[in-house]
Amino acid sequence: MVQFTSPLAVQDFVKVDSLLSGRQASHPDLTFGVEALDNVLTLNFGQFVAFHGKPALVLSMLLCVRATLPQPLGPDCDVVFADGGNNFDPYSISDFSIEHVLDAEKVLERLHVSRAFTHHQLACLIIDKLPYAIKKFRAKLIVVSDITQLFCDPDVRDDDKEDALRIFAKTTRTLRMLARKYQSLIVATTLELRNTLMERTLTHAAHVSVGIEQKAGLMEFSLLKHPHLPLRTAMTSPPGVKTLETYL
Repeated sequence: MVQFTSPLAVQDFVKVDSLLSGRQASHPDLTFGVEALDNVLTLNFGQFVAFHGKPALVLSMLLCVRATLPQPLGPDCDVVFADGGNNFDPYSISDFSIEHVLDAEKVLERLHVSRAFTHHQLACLIIDKLPYAIKKFRAKLIVVSDITQLFCDPDVRDDDKEDALRIFAKTTRTLRMLARKYQSLIVATTLELRNTLMERTLTHAAHVSVGIEQKAGLMEFSLLKHPHLPLRTAMTSPPGVKTLETYL
């Protein structure tokens, strides 16, 4: 598990929305390994995907592990994890690695984690440093964990909240453009609803938006936005041997 810290100047990116329209939604670049989920959502490189709901943390951990699977089971790539909620869980990574018959230590070596402790740090991490990290590690999966938490921190004063929203909007636009520029899959999670306007901003910036809820031991997975697929919902048992409550 490596932390990335090297700086890179802010770059201008060109939005090319037409690229996604040419992709074949029936051929995912990364899967959950859970049939019901994979039938609802196709994950492709070049997408910026937003997962809304507390179970999104566990699903992001699962995707981190599956991204390292050898081809053709997975893309066999490194992962960059920008931790905005201080909730990266190496134990979940280890558990999922064992379930996928992978060496947990080797999987962790391919995950490059950097934590932010203020919303300014998270924005700088994404806008200034993430392009460098994607290129350095040749990462095809990038996870931004609990992206709204630091922007909604009680330490953000009332007179700074408008500025925080502006920076948040710029950050989400940057994630969308980076997914396109580097043809990587970028996943941002929000574990709880903190600010309705920020949630709308995130959903607007994302190519794909997914709501995830835990209901009576099952997981409800709702596709809320997608450029090609119909909006739909699936109920399924949680991934892996353990239930999601074990991890939450």
